Amino acid sequence: MPRAEETRAAWLEALAEMEALAGRAGDPDFKPSPFTPTHDLGPLPLDLVERAQEVQAAQRSALQRVLDARRRVVKHITALKTVPAARDRDASVYLDASA
Repeated sequence: MPRAEETRAAWLEALAEMEALAGRAGDPDFKPSPFTPTHDLGPLPLDLVERAQEVQAAQRSALQRVLDARRRVVKHITALKTVPAARDRDASVYLDASA
């Protein structure tokens, strides 16, 4: 396989993997691992520039989803910290979740 075809195939594989990783961002069952290309990718072929830009947009969207989820978690933790600790372990504690 000529070098140009190898480069294009490597980039297609890398873009597909990055796109899949971005699509799973925010999935609570997803355990990401660092992305490492399997081989030297070489320069991005011009015909794949648009696809690479789409993957970049998907990654930005994924980052935004993760940041939004993080903000929600911080708000929940803050709210939970306002609940006073029970002094008597046998006493019932109620939290008005509708207020």
